[in-house]
Order: sequence, then C-alpha cells, then structure tokens
Amino acid sequence: MKKEVPLDKATRLINHGPVVMVSSSFGEKKDVTPVAWTMPVEKNPPVIVLEIGENHFIFDCILETKDFVVNIPGKGIAEKVVQCGSCSGRDVDKFEEYGLTAVPAKNVTSPALGESLASLECTLVEDKHLLREYNIVVGKVEYAEAEEGSFDEHWLFAKDEYKTIHHLGNRTFCFPEGEVIDLRKE
Repeated sequence: MKKEVPLDKATRLINHGPVVMVSSSFGEKKDVTPVAWTMPVEKNPPVIVLEIGENHFIFDCILETKDFVVNIPGKGIAEKVVQCGSCSGRDVDKFEEYGLTAVPAKNVTSPALGESLASLECTLVEDKHLLREYNIVVGKVEYAEAEEGSFDEHWLFAKDEYKTIHHLGNRTFCFPEGEVIDLRKE
C-alpha cells in the first residue's frame, strides 16, 4: 500500500542524488555554493544542468564568467557544505570563512574546490529560455577528474571518505553505505 505525498514534498522523492558544490567567480570575488538539483542530459559531449535560483550570487558569477566547476564533496566536509548554503557569496568569502581551498581549474577560469572528491569543469551553454523561465544552467563538461580510488566507472563507496552527500530536503542528509550490485551481463 502506498501513501500520498504532499505535492510540496514530491520532488524529495527524486532529490537524493549527490549534493554538489558549484564554484565560479565575479571579478575578484569567488564563490562556492551547494546545489542539490543536478542532472546529466547528454553523454557525448557530456552536458549537465543545474537549477540555481537567480537571486543566488553563484548565478551571477556563472553569467559573468560563462563557466563554472561542479565539485562533488565527500562526507568529511558535510558541515562546511551546509554552512556554505547558509550565507551569500555577495557578503562572505566562503572559501576563507569555512577553511576551503580554491584551486585553479584545468580548463576553465572558475576555481575548483580543493577538498572535493571529484569535479566537472563546465562552460555555460546559453539557453535564455531555460535560464529566464526556470533558472536552469546548462553546462558542457570540458574536463572531469576524481580522487584516485574513489571512482572507477562508478563511485566506489567502500571507504568512508569516498561517501558522497545526499540531500533529502529540509537540511537532512544521508550517505551511501557502499554496497554495489553489478547486474550487467558479462
């Protein structure tokens, strides 16, 4: 038997993918902010989308630089991820305030997050309708990397430090336990 879920909570049914930390800059200011709503939309070339409110400073940064980095944080910095989502980059240098490291990206001008398990460096695909109507930021992945031992075609969650952060809504999070079942035929 199933129980009805209120529509204002319905998106939480599919909102348990990894939280990412999006980083970019605006002039001399750099920003990093958590985003829970992400989705791949194309494999070759890889293209992803993020939903980011237009009132967030990171949204302005991305429009300014035309690029951004999607950083995948691990369980070890979960508290800092929440802290970064609790203030605006307009007012606070989140890297400095929360002891995070901005490192140069390989192929884009935006900084990457040194503490992340993995990152995807993206250039903005300007789709004015999606940006204006839905705050959907489309990014073409130009470069991707992951910590040695954390990813091998799939995430390897065996070690605690390789567990990604998953937002369940309302400042509630979980971490994958690590059991992987491969049902592909040899």
